[in-house]
Amino acid sequence: MAVIGIDLGTTNSLAGVWRNGKVELIPNTFGEYLTPSVVSIGEDGEIFVGRVAKERLITAPAVTFAEFKRNMGTDYRYSANGKYYTAEDLSSFVLRRLREDAEAYLGEPVTEAVISVPAYFNDDKRCATKNAGKLAGLKVERLINEPSAVALKHHMGVEDAETFIIFDFGGGTLDVSLVDAFDNMVEIQAVSGDNYLGGKDFNELIAEEFYRENQVDRKKFTGEEQGIVLKEAEALKWELSERDEVERKVYLQEKEYTMRMTNQHLIHIGKELFKRMSLPIRRVINDSGMSTEEIDKLILVGGSSKMPVVGRYLKTLLDMPVVLDDSPDESIAAGVGIAAAIKERTGDVKDMILADICPFSLGTEIYDGSFSPIIERNDTLPCSRTREYVTVEDYQQELSFRIYQGDNMIARENLLLGTMCVTGLPLEPKGKVGARVTFMYDINGILDIQIVSGDQSLHKVIMNKKMGLGQKELEARLEELRKMTLSSVEDENVRYLLERANRLYQECTPSVREYLAVQISRFRQILSRESNARARREVCVQLAVYLEAVERNKFDFDGFDEAFFEDDCGDGEENV
Repeated sequence: MAVIGIDLGTTNSLAGVWRNGKVELIPNTFGEYLTPSVVSIGEDGEIFVGRVAKERLITAPAVTFAEFKRNMGTDYRYSANGKYYTAEDLSSFVLRRLREDAEAYLGEPVTEAVISVPAYFNDDKRCATKNAGKLAGLKVERLINEPSAVALKHHMGVEDAETFIIFDFGGGTLDVSLVDAFDNMVEIQAVSGDNYLGGKDFNELIAEEFYRENQVDRKKFTGEEQGIVLKEAEALKWELSERDEVERKVYLQEKEYTMRMTNQHLIHIGKELFKRMSLPIRRVINDSGMSTEEIDKLILVGGSSKMPVVGRYLKTLLDMPVVLDDSPDESIAAGVGIAAAIKERTGDVKDMILADICPFSLGTEIYDGSFSPIIERNDTLPCSRTREYVTVEDYQQELSFRIYQGDNMIARENLLLGTMCVTGLPLEPKGKVGARVTFMYDINGILDIQIVSGDQSLHKVIMNKKMGLGQKELEARLEELRKMTLSSVEDENVRYLLERANRLYQECTPSVREYLAVQISRFRQILSRESNARARREVCVQLAVYLEAVERNKFDFDGFDEAFFEDDCGDGEENV
């Protein structure tokens, strides 16, 4: 049975597998590698994942969810049809779809996966990701940091030593890693990031600017109409990758509005977002102790890194080449596929070594409430560190250790992982009695703690309280989610066409709506009475061609200068 690699993204997800000496990306039922990380719940409990669900962000926004990766490991609940779902529940539906697509592609069962996570995911978020894998019927022993996966993909087959920064800017998160690679070794030197910064924030920024420029209160629009504005904002953002100025028409409540933007104006209104991008870069360079002269280049990956303004901004910050990866949407999945092969010691990659690091410090709270790190951020994994602690009061009879993960100097501001306590200490003046505390942390995120004081020895393995999906609880949750079936592959294309048609109906002018309604009605009638597979395919193709024409002709693209940032980016092939 194959072990697959999965890039579980905020905006899109995809899977890969190592076969025939290379990573093969796995297509979904539409023949595409990218599956939108969107889930919609039907009234009958049917689950829609991917393209169909993305269309339902407009047509059924109350029961359709996107960008839930940002809430992984939190108590946030999503409500649909009287039931509640966590981010890990919704992520498990995406993983189930990827698993089923992989089984169809490979022709064999898939029971295990390596899944990528943002480097700056804390323990709660990582454990929630593993739980999502369990709920999807996958064994997940290994998680890999997204920039580490990209580093593996980038250094594969490269003989020369190189030092580079991976700037992974996705739909919902930003990860930055500094990598030193040589021979068959990929060594992560430092990581930083922002779990709440991504392309989504630019979509919302453009949407807010639309409301401001048109002098309308967003509250006057329904949820569906606000969804249309966000969708148009995202489309405008991507058009800005091809031209310096974009204008789109948006139809809301039978009124036409204009949404316009230039790259320069996007930089202006996005000033705070761009400033946030610089912070993780500054941090990894400072943490590594390197100078910018020692770093060969910065590599842009992640779908949102394709925005020209991102590369343009980074080039003003750094005196080094800034290059866009040749496949920014797919790099993580390719790297996770390589990581899966390394885990299985497969083929040409079995001798490659990835030396990853601890993204957060691990330590304990001391007497004044401050945080005392034992394993420091950016220590290479696996690692073992020991520190000694002593009593602070005369005749103190116990030492309590509250274990935290994080880098705030105030302990309680970090993530509490667990508590251990040494009792029955001998009655001695302060400072005379103590304990040796040893932390051992491995690449799978398992923290092994040993505390020795006199003849006492305590031992505890912390895998996070939220990994407590015990077997009974897991089986109960699995049984509940199994009752909710994923939409069938056979019906997927039909449903997608109907959802796309309904979404276009809401977006278009009355004259187009009238004809579109006729086409939808005809489509439904033919499918309801036609059982011949070929005839059904033909009517699907006819509607798809018509919808494509409607989509294509909605907007006027004439009159724009095709020379993009010609005077601003300068010369050199490294420019984005």
